[in-house]
Amino acid sequence: MELEECIKDNFDDSLRVYIQSKEYTRLKQQEDRLLSYLQVGLSDMQKQQLNAYMDAATEVHSALASQAYVNGVVDGIALREKVTAK
Repeated sequence: MELEECIKDNFDDSLRVYIQSKEYTRLKQQEDRLLSYLQVGLSDMQKQQLNAYMDAATEVHSALASQAYVNGVVDGIALREKVTAK
């Protein structure tokens, strides 16, 4: 298994633990309340458009976070190997 695949698997496992935390639950509930307040005045079409935008934004931000994590770990390992090789 490639190093990048191992890191991504570990990242997903780490996120599962965080998603079950009280902090994440509190933040998610706050987000859900704010979204429901926003949707009250929207038409059905506007709600669909807002949800589509939010799904796309979530996907982009998740991909960015995942790639940043992988790059950080890989770069950290490379730097450590470079430093310890001296």
